[in-house]
Amino acid sequence: MRVEFFDDDRILDLAPLSSTRPAAELRVGIWRIWEKWMHALQAQEASFFTRDYLQHRFPANAHADFRINGRVLPTSDLLLAIQDLRPGQTLVQNEQILASRSGENQGSPISFQGELRQIQRPYDIFILNGIEIKRDFEAITQGRNSQALPSSNSHWGQYPVFIEEGAQVQGCSLNSSEGPIYIGKHAEIMEGSLVRGPFALCDHAKLKMGTKAYNNSTLGPYSVAGGEISNVVFQAYSNKGHDGFLGNAVLGEWCNLGADTNASNLKNNYDEVKVWNYRSSRFEKSGQQFVGLIMGDHSKAGINTMFNTGTVVGVACNVFGSGFPRQFIPDFSWGGSSGFVTHKLDAALKTAQLVMPRRGRVCDEHETHMLDFIYQWSSPLRSWEKENA
Repeated sequence: MRVEFFDDDRILDLAPLSSTRPAAELRVGIWRIWEKWMHALQAQEASFFTRDYLQHRFPANAHADFRINGRVLPTSDLLLAIQDLRPGQTLVQNEQILASRSGENQGSPISFQGELRQIQRPYDIFILNGIEIKRDFEAITQGRNSQALPSSNSHWGQYPVFIEEGAQVQGCSLNSSEGPIYIGKHAEIMEGSLVRGPFALCDHAKLKMGTKAYNNSTLGPYSVAGGEISNVVFQAYSNKGHDGFLGNAVLGEWCNLGADTNASNLKNNYDEVKVWNYRSSRFEKSGQQFVGLIMGDHSKAGINTMFNTGTVVGVACNVFGSGFPRQFIPDFSWGGSSGFVTHKLDAALKTAQLVMPRRGRVCDEHETHMLDFIYQWSSPLRSWEKENA
C-alpha cells in the first residue's frame, strides 16, 4: 500500500515548524505523524504532497493508493473510516478534507462523525504529546522484549520501561506511575537523572547528568537535554545540554540553547497566553495557560538567554544578550532585547554546514534551497529591513 500525506491551506498555522517540513513530518509522541499512519495501515511506501520549495526534499507519488491530511493523527474510528473508503471517495469533516482513496470520483464526500485529533497550532504538539507517547509506546513495543534495566537504577510505577538495544541507563530514578518510559537505540540517560513518564528518548538521544525530565516530554533522535525540562518536544538533532528551564515547548531540528537559557511557560498574572500566528500575522489567543518556547529549525540562543511566555522564534535565528527579546522573532534574525539585524543567508548556511556533519548529516542542495526560499519569503517580517530600505 502506498500513502501520500498532503498539506492543506492551513499549513502556515504550524509555522515556523512547518516552514521546513510537511506537517506529517512533525514528531508527536515517539513517532512522526506519517510513521504512525504507516504502522496503523501496514503500508509500505510514504510520500508527500507539499509546497514547491520542499517538494524535491520530500517527493510526491502520483500513484498513491490513499492520500491523508498530514495534520491528522490516527484514531481507531478514523482508521476504520479511511479503510472503508471505496476508490474515488473522499472523507471530510466540517469541509476539511481528511483523506481520499485513488480512483474515479464517486459522488459526494463522506462526512466523518467521529473524534478528530489533529495538530492545528504548534502548541498542540506538546498538548497531545503525552497521550501520543502512550499510543506509540504500545505499538512499538507490542510483542517485543525490553533490554534489562541495570540494578544501579531506581524504578517504580505501574507502566513499563522499555530499553532498546545499545541504550545506556545507569544510576537514575525512573518513575512510570503516570505513563511509560521509552529509551531508544543507543540513547543514554546519564547518572543522577530524574525521569517521569510518559517520556520518550529516541534513538541516539541523550540526557546529561542530573537532568530533571518531567512527564509528557520527547527528545527526538540525536537530541541532547540537561537541566530541567517539562512537557517539551525536540523534533530531532537539537540541544539544550546545560542547566536552565524549558517547559511546554517545541524545538525544531538543529536548534541549540546555550547554558542557563530559561523560557517562561506561565505569565505572572496566570492569564491566557497569546502566540504569534504566521498565517494571520498577529498574536492569537491560545486557549492555554501554559505555553513556552516555539523555535524553528537552525535557530540558536546564547548563554543566559531569557524568553518570555509563548515566544515564537523563526527559522535560522541567533538570539543572545541580556533582557527579554520580543515574543515574536522573525526568521533569520540576529540579536536580542536591544534590537535585531538580519542574520544573512550565507552566515546561516555556513553554520549549518558546520553543525550538520556533527550528526552525520550534510547541508545539501535541498537544505540550501529550502533555507534560501525561507530567507526571501520571510523578508517582510523583518521590519528593520523596510526601515533601512
